[in-house]
Amino acid sequence: MGHIRTVLGDIEPDQLGITLTHEHIRYAYQGSDTDHQQVWSLDTLAGQVAAVLKEGREVHHIQSLVDMTPPEIGRHPELLAEVSRRSGVNIVAMTGFFPEEHAIGIPFHWRRKSPDYIADMLVRDITEGMVYDNQLTPYKAGILKAATGGTTSTELDPSKGPTPISPLEAKVICAVARAQRRTGACINTHTQPEDYAYLNPGIELLDLLERYGADLSRVIIGHSFVHPNIEQLKAIVERGACLQVDHIGIPWQNDSQESLDELIANAVCQLTDMGYLDRLVFSYDRFFSYAGSPPSAEDPPLLNEQVPVGYIFDNFAHRLEAKGFGKAEMHQVMVENPRRLIAF
Repeated sequence: MGHIRTVLGDIEPDQLGITLTHEHIRYAYQGSDTDHQQVWSLDTLAGQVAAVLKEGREVHHIQSLVDMTPPEIGRHPELLAEVSRRSGVNIVAMTGFFPEEHAIGIPFHWRRKSPDYIADMLVRDITEGMVYDNQLTPYKAGILKAATGGTTSTELDPSKGPTPISPLEAKVICAVARAQRRTGACINTHTQPEDYAYLNPGIELLDLLERYGADLSRVIIGHSFVHPNIEQLKAIVERGACLQVDHIGIPWQNDSQESLDELIANAVCQLTDMGYLDRLVFSYDRFFSYAGSPPSAEDPPLLNEQVPVGYIFDNFAHRLEAKGFGKAEMHQVMVENPRRLIAF
């Protein structure tokens, strides 16, 4: 089956174990590095995050996670490596960018580069090491990220729905597809949940990735269960891609966690009954640290920070089990599917 590339080196696929496929060790918007209220210590933060992950490993047997934080929202290779060392949890880092949303994603330097130039950077992140603060680190990425959404016109005219994938996002998606062809790495993705009310962003993204030569069987569509629509989800898996069941325990854009859990659980069981169990992975999209320091009064804790690391196992799994989705199915989704997808 090949190997898994973690920040501490390559491991065998059977070492991956229970895996969360979309998390954020540190999440920080551009500009926070000049904020006096967000000064942080790598040693202190690594210890705090490692303690949470160590509990997840010892109590719930979480062995691995994929950190999906791109550079423009706080990817820190040394922090990822130190958290992995202290917690004993394997961490797979991503390479790629956030969507163009609100000018957060795709920094100006990269907006000026060609798809081939961007693809070269993505490949080198995987094969040589990620760059931080203009210095090459020894820590390699092990997964690619493609992202769309957030450039909707709904604030101006809801009847028009979302705008198409922006030219900048399309350029990066082209680069990601080319990097996948050169490395064999899995592509994990960000799609914007609101956009599913107007079209199927997962299909829109798959269309573009396929046009540029990506292997859709090694693509995970993220954030598609925030407002689960079984027809949209079925269309995505019928293209050969996988679905990431994320925001478990995080009621993003929903009235309550209870209602979202029930919607997600029903959709998971429907897809399983249709024969698509091998196309599902589970995750939280948890922020283990926002910017690296306790939030101020102007930065209250986010829902992504508050979900317990054991929520899937202590709560959500029981809801699924009551619907006939048992331990064998959980093992398939949390161990076998990530192992197959993330391995080179």
